[in-house]
Amino acid sequence: MTETLRPVRAEDAPRLAAIDAETNPSPWSASAFRESIAGTRGIALCGEDAVVLGFVIYTAVAGACEILELAVTLSARRRGLGRRLLDAAIADALGEGARRCILEVRESNVAARALYARAGFLVDGRRKAYYRTHEGREDALLMSCDL
Repeated sequence: MTETLRPVRAEDAPRLAAIDAETNPSPWSASAFRESIAGTRGIALCGEDAVVLGFVIYTAVAGACEILELAVTLSARRRGLGRRLLDAAIADALGEGARRCILEVRESNVAARALYARAGFLVDGRRKAYYRTHEGREDALLMSCDL
């Protein structure tokens, strides 16, 4: 399968919300995605049939990139698509003058933490009880890397 990258569009919001809902205990709504798309940057990764398989939402401001949301549909995981999206966002942010990239990730999200570690991100800190879960709350790990 050949996947292509393109900018996210407002009409992608329902699909992005559906992908996010597959694995995120507190997913964004379609309206939250629409609002975010209007004020940030985003890249969609589409399959041959033009269906969005994954996405990254990020900012590139004042010399920094912040990854706000990155997800790949369950059926397309373990093919390097998350890394491809992360690399594309960082490349775009570098073009805008970013020199550092930051993000936060659920402590329990082992796959995402491994992806970010392989890309050179290090844990800088922790936000206690930041994310809601079905059982209560969990910590967010703050990660960053120099670009």
